[in-house]
Amino acid sequence: MQLKIKWNDDRVRGATTAILLIGRARLARGQTENLIADALTEYRDDPAGYKVNKAAWPDAQALGPLHKPVHVERYKKLLLAVAALHQKMTENKRQSNSLLELDNYLIASLSRVTALPVENLSAAPKGWASPKK
Repeated sequence: MQLKIKWNDDRVRGATTAILLIGRARLARGQTENLIADALTEYRDDPAGYKVNKAAWPDAQALGPLHKPVHVERYKKLLLAVAALHQKMTENKRQSNSLLELDNYLIASLSRVTALPVENLSAAPKGWASPKK
């Protein structure tokens, strides 16, 4: 039987929350290269360590340890992109056949948000509407 990970699965929410929390910690340390892929790799490689850190970190919506305006702006864009991605996945009823496929989809969808040059951060990613409230 083939594995199906639906858009409303806890593994999707868990992966995006890990991207936000680990990504925020990496941004605070100044690590901006391959932010999404590295965050997912860290999450998948050490889930127990992630759970320990998650208990100590502020909520994903909080800016936490970010102080540089550039990092704050990138994180805010990432928050908006994750919310829009959840909405898009729900509307399209997106499914993945494996965790690897889910991770690749998240990396492809979110990497361009964190890779944008600082002067282009105010522009919404192409084809993305802001999330509905």
